[in-house]
Amino acid sequence: MKINEHVLKLKESATLAINLEAKKLKLSGKEIFHWGFGQSPFPVPSPIQKELANRTAHKEYLPTQGLPALRKTISDFLQKNYQLVVSAENIFIGPGSKELLFQLIYLLDCDFIIPAPSWVSYGPQINLKGRDFEVIPTRFDNKYKLTAKELEEFLKKKPGRYTLILNSPNNPTGQVYTREELRELAKICKEYDLLVLSDEIYGQVCFNSPFAPSISEFYPEKTIITGGLSKAFSAGGYRLGFMTIPDDLQTLIEPFKAMISETFSAVAAPIQYAAIPAFDGNEEVLAEVQLATRIHHKIGQYFTQRLIQMKIDVHTPDGAFYMFPSFDKFENQLQKLGLKDSKDLCNHLLENYQIALLPAQDFYFSGYTTRIAFVDYDGDKIMQLAKAAVVTNKFIEENIPQAKKGLDQLERFIYSLTSLK
Repeated sequence: MKINEHVLKLKESATLAINLEAKKLKLSGKEIFHWGFGQSPFPVPSPIQKELANRTAHKEYLPTQGLPALRKTISDFLQKNYQLVVSAENIFIGPGSKELLFQLIYLLDCDFIIPAPSWVSYGPQINLKGRDFEVIPTRFDNKYKLTAKELEEFLKKKPGRYTLILNSPNNPTGQVYTREELRELAKICKEYDLLVLSDEIYGQVCFNSPFAPSISEFYPEKTIITGGLSKAFSAGGYRLGFMTIPDDLQTLIEPFKAMISETFSAVAAPIQYAAIPAFDGNEEVLAEVQLATRIHHKIGQYFTQRLIQMKIDVHTPDGAFYMFPSFDKFENQLQKLGLKDSKDLCNHLLENYQIALLPAQDFYFSGYTTRIAFVDYDGDKIMQLAKAAVVTNKFIEENIPQAKKGLDQLERFIYSLTSLK
């Protein structure tokens, strides 16, 4: 049997693969510090769960583009919180933003720019349509954020028709672009007539404001936004995402509808009804999202402090639930252990220290850098405790002991490297 060559070149998504491997090791009786998979540990906010339970009788196919009431709710949500005017007719609902990203990438006839490091699936999705992509490496000194200067230098050297894929708050770094940084990027995007695909799935998991800034504020005419339930609302398994298309890109609407009609048809009706309380300003939902975000923030700070004490180079995350520590200063010692790159480093940490991380290579990045997803704990328990207590380092060590134990293991590893000088 002959198989599509573009599919044969794919490997399983790195994030899903590490999750399966860590679970397998746990089932074998090993204690694993599972920092490889980015899934929010908290319960889905209660009003969303209740609405889902109330809507189980809905078995009908909904419109291809999505439930009209949900699209109107998302339109109002974007206008209220981002001052972005998007008609409900320009909003699509899909089975997770990941699928919507793939459908759009498949639809567009252009080349793509990915700032590195970036989420693992952008590149493989582009490869599936038989196209390649351009990577612009970012720098630790800039908190791994693409600068307007770097973007312009690339476009001058390699002109073309491009879509820039931008992700903020960022996976894998936990960094958030500021309004000024986005304003400067938008100027270059306008000058070179770029399309921008702004992946804002972590938009409400932002530590300095309720909503992360969006490049759409400065470049609304050619910015396509994706978001959904999986991160802020801890509902990854619900598989519901949305995408907005600006009026200036109306020509995408009908082809996009046609693609959906021939692929996933529509998102499950009960899930679409259940999503409405996520975006309609429900106070209970907002309170749970804000509490979860505060917990993410404090745990991110705790991890950062411990890593810095170990002399590991890392930036404090400003959003999401990731960080991207660099072990480059230990390069000589790592090479003496026979570890040639970050993949070798991650394998070594899992086999010898029970720490599951993802390597930089999976995020189009080089060097001895890894991603930590600091969400390996019982979110329901921690959320209940945090309602009656301040989340301090002491709180974390007492109630999330695996965080301290895992970091102690990492410290043991770093200490072992000092003898290899």
